[in-house]
Amino acid sequence: MAGTADSGDRGPGMPRWVKICGIAVIAVVLLIVVMLLIGGEHSPSRHLQGAGPGVPGTVVVNSGNALSEVRR
Repeated sequence: MAGTADSGDRGPGMPRWVKICGIAVIAVVLLIVVMLLIGGEHSPSRHLQGAGPGVPGTVVVNSGNALSEVRR
């Protein structure tokens, strides 16, 4: 019975969209890992108050019918 071993009939395999999605997910995960390892100044904590010197903001206040600017 030499023909009972792997005869090459393995079915249709994975669809192309599954392979493409898998490659895209792996690429995104690798990109995130590289960004975390490199670090740098770009992070959500950079936008928090008290994270360092920043640019003074302008607050617009509605007092009645006129708008007035208040500098901080």
